Amino acid sequence: MDLIKEYKKIHLKGTNVDDALVSYVKKNGGIIATIDIALKNRIKETGGSVLSIANDKIVLESK
Repeated sequence: MDLIKEYKKIHLKGTNVDDALVSYVKKNGGIIATIDIALKNRIKETGGSVLSIANDKIVLESK
């Protein structure tokens, strides 16, 4: 948990978290960590990258 404290926090606005994340990635780029398949696809469609876990491995997916 100490490692997380070093990361920059961003504040997003909106009523839907997925929409806010997709909007942020469209404007700023970035990597989103998720296992939600629908969110993964939306992020990749916008040109962003997705960090997830599959078969006990960390996977980085991009468009």
